[in-house]
Amino acid sequence: MNIKANIINILILSITNIVIFYYAVQLLVFTDEFSYNNLGSFNHAIAGLSEIIGIIFLCFSFSLLYIKYTGIYKQEPLLYTIFLVFFLIASNLWRYVFTDSPGESNINIILINATIFTIISLLMLILIIILKFLNK
Repeated sequence: MNIKANIINILILSITNIVIFYYAVQLLVFTDEFSYNNLGSFNHAIAGLSEIIGIIFLCFSFSLLYIKYTGIYKQEPLLYTIFLVFFLIASNLWRYVFTDSPGESNINIILINATIFTIISLLMLILIIILKFLNK
């Protein structure tokens, strides 16, 4: 693999990892505030789900950090999983934006989150495509 592609891979992994880690910390440390500000309400069920999602995001973040230093090859299942999770979350958030039904939350917050999750999905898709074409 050439050096330019390697730099692009590391850049995509780094950006993705920063965003995933940010959301993980927000979900784990500021569970109450995050769920109230982004979901519009707070109860223990929402807090529990927020913490579970935070743990999953933290695992994704540590996994991306690990493959950043050990090598990206043979890691396609993880990349597909991250792409799929973020794509499905983005799709769900865009549904709220297009139907203009934010519930108790703010449509602007949902729009920002939908945009961020879409960007991360696209970055992961770009990384997957780069790896597929460079492996041939």
